[in-house]
Amino acid sequence: MDIHVVKPGDTLYNVAQQYGVSMSQLLTDNQLPDPSRLVVGQTLVIQYPQETHTVAPGETLASIASMHGMTTRELLRNNPVLRGEDRIFPGQVLVLSYQQEREGTLTVNGYAYPYIDRGLLQRTLPYLSDLTPFTYGFTPQGNLVQLQDQSLVDAALQMGVRPLLHLSTLTEEGGFSNELAHIALTDPAVQNRLIAELLETMARKGYQGLDVDFEFVYASDAEAYAQFIARLREALSPRGLPVIVALAPKVFANQPGLLYEGHNYALLSQAADFVLLMTYEWGYTYQY
Repeated sequence: MDIHVVKPGDTLYNVAQQYGVSMSQLLTDNQLPDPSRLVVGQTLVIQYPQETHTVAPGETLASIASMHGMTTRELLRNNPVLRGEDRIFPGQVLVLSYQQEREGTLTVNGYAYPYIDRGLLQRTLPYLSDLTPFTYGFTPQGNLVQLQDQSLVDAALQMGVRPLLHLSTLTEEGGFSNELAHIALTDPAVQNRLIAELLETMARKGYQGLDVDFEFVYASDAEAYAQFIARLREALSPRGLPVIVALAPKVFANQPGLLYEGHNYALLSQAADFVLLMTYEWGYTYQY
């Protein structure tokens, strides 16, 4: 794979000629809204198909994948023109593999609201490792606030993508509540009820992991937060379910600020199976 940066005078035709690929391949790989209008500085992905398959009458995506010893998901991923759907026609050319060598593995998680456009979800799922419906909150009594997420979980499972339950302290007003976190982290009865409801919900809906996102945790609750994550891991590990904890992006351990002080990297990394650095927090201009 190459990346071409558009220069003055470039056209889709001469870029295709330069790299020895078809214009149709460039259009497919870059999903250009108007191929006649390239912008200087724009980047174009150049991919080189190695093996292709021409669809014959009666073939399906599943039968073609089976014929070539690959999964339907891999076939969808190699052919974004399919938009995640099993709609093919005789004579259509599908890419089975590309010339570039695999350099490693990458885990990609996507967050989605229950009302996500289904077309967007369908064409994105082949490229995801995990799908995380956003978000499960809870009451001060420890009861989960239910989410209309079953269709998202089912779609993820059907595509071979791992659905993760997202637990947060986000309130109906749209902010993260440090007081709600404090209650869950310090009241044993509330915590017990919350964990019990998490286990029941994950089992009933088919979730395969837990992503915990408590933000603006009080500094005094940092140790209790790590202990809570450890309790969750202890409860979920026998079921083969990982616990992931989302961390505010610190630049040093004792970084001041309400966003950072309740996240003890050393303790949380020991308590969880995986950690997720929320580096998008660096994109805000708001000062915490």
